[in-house]
Amino acid sequence: MFDSFRIDIGADILRSIVDSLAVGIYVLNRKLQIQWVNIRAFRWLHKTDFSQLKGRHCYKEILGREQPCDGCPVLRVFETGRTERLETTIQYEGETRHYLLTATPLRRGRTKDFSFVIEMAQDISTRKKAEEKLRRLNDFNRAIIDNAPIAIFTIDKEGRFTSVNPALAAISGLGPKVKEKLLGFNWLKNQYTIDCGLAKWIKKGLQGERFELHDFPFITYRGDKKIFIDFKGVPLKAKSGEVEGLLCIIEETTDRVRTKRQLIHEAKMSAIGRLATGIAHELNNPLATIAAHSELAVEFLQLFDNTSSNGGRLEEIREYLEVIQQQAFRCKKIIKNLLDLTRRDGFEIKEIDLKELLDDLLGLVNFEKLKIRLVREIDEYLPSVKADFSALRQALLNVISNAIDAVEGKSGATIWIRAKAVNNSHVHVEIEDNGIGIPEDVIEKIFEPFFTTKGPRKGIGLGLTLSYELLNKMGGNIEVESTPGKGSSFRIIIPV
Repeated sequence: MFDSFRIDIGADILRSIVDSLAVGIYVLNRKLQIQWVNIRAFRWLHKTDFSQLKGRHCYKEILGREQPCDGCPVLRVFETGRTERLETTIQYEGETRHYLLTATPLRRGRTKDFSFVIEMAQDISTRKKAEEKLRRLNDFNRAIIDNAPIAIFTIDKEGRFTSVNPALAAISGLGPKVKEKLLGFNWLKNQYTIDCGLAKWIKKGLQGERFELHDFPFITYRGDKKIFIDFKGVPLKAKSGEVEGLLCIIEETTDRVRTKRQLIHEAKMSAIGRLATGIAHELNNPLATIAAHSELAVEFLQLFDNTSSNGGRLEEIREYLEVIQQQAFRCKKIIKNLLDLTRRDGFEIKEIDLKELLDDLLGLVNFEKLKIRLVREIDEYLPSVKADFSALRQALLNVISNAIDAVEGKSGATIWIRAKAVNNSHVHVEIEDNGIGIPEDVIEKIFEPFFTTKGPRKGIGLGLTLSYELLNKMGGNIEVESTPGKGSSFRIIIPV
């Protein structure tokens, strides 16, 4: 049947088929001399007669070179006896064209021997341009992802990381080698991912369900920093609809959460301030009267004691009056603190020698008697800070007092006082203790008014609130880090 088909086509039709192909076809011998070409190749070479090509070397006529090209597929065919390919460029009509050269042995029948090779030259310039355009687009998209301020990464359907961008390094705490550490790592099997609840959402995403988590609490890789994130997961699906992986986008929202909490705190403080101002003014006068009259009564008893024979009873009455007097003054102090919370004016911002102020404050406390080791790490050349002297003194004293309370009765009790300039714009004063620490569910409430974990007669929960408010009004801030069972660290930030 095949022989009759060949006869039916005929040599002329076969030649027409070969000439109609969109590829240049050359027949070459071992010396790379042209033996035959089809019409397409003939036109490419701008020849008018085949005699101008026959016996000429292909590398001269086709490529315009003096030597065969590196990796010549025709020479390789003569060496291997197999089909060989090569992509190369040719200058054609003033522009660079890309060609795919495919060379194959020209055998007669089933014999393995051959003396000629057929080489087909296919113009792939259009494909190359499309590939280059796609490559540039991919590079552009890659650059966008790599420079994005948010973390973008993908995981496969098993939960393994398949791509990550540099922004994930900062959010995760893994550092610049984030790709090396995460690629191939199975996030679904990570214990922290399971414990914090992220694994549950990732599984939903890999089941085809898109999800968004807002202000999700997240602990960094080393477990030394708690941040908040927005986490979005988008299933990656094949044309068949099958989920092949998950695109994940993480944006840190810690600053937003802090700002939101600060705004809520300020609104709460404003409401408390209005209430406290009214109450304080209403109570001040009666308390002043109680304090004054109790003081007068004590003085009167002292005079009466000299003429009375009932000294024991009078002494007992005097003690009662002194208790009344002490508690009245305590109430006046609480009212003063409440009024200080709402004070918006009266601040005298001036340059203060912070090192001298810290020395004075620490000199007020007999740490040796309290069996507390004090470690001072204060820069010798600490710059002056800009603040209200009384307000800054009160804010520092409140935090130092808290640290003392935190280590009270502890064996090996230690308090560290550190102070250093940061970026020539602020001074950081860090007050650290090795006390009991602050539980995670409590740490967010410690700056709220009237919140305290201390026992009776150890304060009503205004010390840290007052420090927070005073520092904020002076353009400063206060931050806290704590590990339950290991201690706490308060960082006071003061402008210079």
